[in-house]
Amino acid sequence: MTTPTDTLLQSSLTIAAEFRRVWPWLRDSLEYGAYVHNGVVYPTHSEGDVWERVFTGKAQLWAGETAAIVSEIINSPTGLRTQNNWIAGGDIDEIKELMLRVERWGYLKGCHREVGNGRKGWLRAFEGYTEFGWRKQKDLLRPDEAVCLHR
Repeated sequence: MTTPTDTLLQSSLTIAAEFRRVWPWLRDSLEYGAYVHNGVVYPTHSEGDVWERVFTGKAQLWAGETAAIVSEIINSPTGLRTQNNWIAGGDIDEIKELMLRVERWGYLKGCHREVGNGRKGWLRAFEGYTEFGWRKQKDLLRPDEAVCLHR
């Protein structure tokens, strides 16, 4: 079984067009979980960062008509193989449909589990998933302090 990324890689122009089409949904998802300081949103990844991972095959793009998912496989030193749903955005019903394909592909690629971060509401949206930890965040900068990003 191939991913949409595998199929789209037959033409870099096609994958680029598809990525541009779904980027607004993915961007919204990244911004939801971003760092916000003094009203400015600082997402963890830019469009170029996500594109580089998809284009080089480090992440898989699952694009539907009204939704998209970006997943990646994480290989742990112990041999545990995890498919991580990194970014998902768009119509929730189509995300749920896409997830069935994503899960099946991960299984066929030898993944032991499927994980993903997001709002607690995702637990109600998908069958078979259990709560897996909880993330918290604290702003370490003073309100008057400027954000300095390192690259």
